[in-house]
Amino acid sequence: MITASEKDAVSFLQIKADRDGFLLIPHPEAPLRDVVQALKQKIEDSRSFFQRSKMILDLGKRAFRIDEVQVIRKVLQVTADVVLAEVRLGEDLEPVLKWASEAVGVPVRAGAGQRPSGELADREMEEKPGGAVIVRSTCRSGTRIESPADCVVLGDVNPGAEVLAVGDIVVFGSLRGVAHAGMTGDRSARIWALSIEPNQLRIADLVALPPRSGSRGGSSPKRFEVAEITADHIEVVSV
Repeated sequence: MITASEKDAVSFLQIKADRDGFLLIPHPEAPLRDVVQALKQKIEDSRSFFQRSKMILDLGKRAFRIDEVQVIRKVLQVTADVVLAEVRLGEDLEPVLKWASEAVGVPVRAGAGQRPSGELADREMEEKPGGAVIVRSTCRSGTRIESPADCVVLGDVNPGAEVLAVGDIVVFGSLRGVAHAGMTGDRSARIWALSIEPNQLRIADLVALPPRSGSRGGSSPKRFEVAEITADHIEVVSV
C-alpha cells in the first residue's frame, strides 16, 4: 500500500535506472522545495542502495536554473554521498538562453547563420543569422568553434579545443581549452564558465595564460567565473 507521502514523492520526481547511472527526473512544474523533500525521502529510504552512486539530473521540460541544480547536487551529496555526474536538458533551450542573457547582460539568441568549422555533428550545434552559436556537447581536443556573435557551450571545453566568438563566450562546464571572446576587437566581451582553467584566454587583442599548476589551491571554484578586461589586462573573478 502506498502512503500519501509516497504518492507525493512519486508525483514530484522519479528515479529510474539508465545505462549511464540513475536518472533523477523532477516534475517540470513542481516547486523546488517539494522536489527536494521528495528526493530526501527517496534517498533516505534507500540510503544503502544509492550511497556513493552516480546520478544524472534529467530536466526534460523543466526550466534550467543553476541555483536549483546546485541545491539538488548538495542534497544528493549530503544525504548519501551521491555524485551528480551529469545534467541533461530538453529540446527547449529558451530557459537556458534566458538565464544566459541575464548572466551576461546582453541578449543571447538562437538563430540561423554561417556554420562554424569544427568536428561536431549538426545535431550538436545550432546557429542562425545574428544569433548565438549553441553547442550542445563537450568540445573535445581538435574541435574549433567560430561564432559570428555570442557562443554558448552546454558542456566542457577540453584542452586542445578552441572556441572563438565575436561576442561573449558562455561555457556551462569547465573551460580548459582556448577561448577568444571579442575576436574582432570588442574589449567589453567576456568569457563565462563554471571553472576557468584554460590553455589560453584571449579577449579582443589581449592574451592571458593560465596560472602555474597548484597556484589556485588545487580545487575548482564553486561559483561561476568570468574573465573580463580590467585596467588593460584580463582578470578572472568569481560571481
